Amino acid sequence: MKAAPLDVVCAVIERDGKILVAKRQPGGPAGGKWEFPGGKIKRGETADEAICREIEEELGCTVRPLGELNRTLHEYPNVTVSLLPMICELDSGEPKALEHAEIRWLAANQLISLDWAEADLAIVIDYLNPTEATGS
Repeated sequence: MKAAPLDVVCAVIERDGKILVAKRQPGGPAGGKWEFPGGKIKRGETADEAICREIEEELGCTVRPLGELNRTLHEYPNVTVSLLPMICELDSGEPKALEHAEIRWLAANQLISLDWAEADLAIVIDYLNPTEATGS
């Protein structure tokens, strides 16, 4: 029996028309690839609580969640992740690469040029090409 997907959140942090992106440390899963910072949702934690905690741990600043993009499901060789991207704005502090090799602020049209972790690439495409939600 296959394990349930791992619930993960990531932050699409917007400021002055740019988006914060983070490069993973070399080695390990998706080493050296770009991603939106975030991490696992702990038991009993809401998505908003998780993204705020993860950003404080990874970037040393605080964010305010503003909304969500479409959840993506991605199967890596060892785990399936259910990734919820959250649009955020900085609340306090300046982001620092505490757990990443590098961080950058990029204009939206620069995002597609990066070498993204597979699960995050779907988020980039969704972010750049938003579709109208259809009601049923």
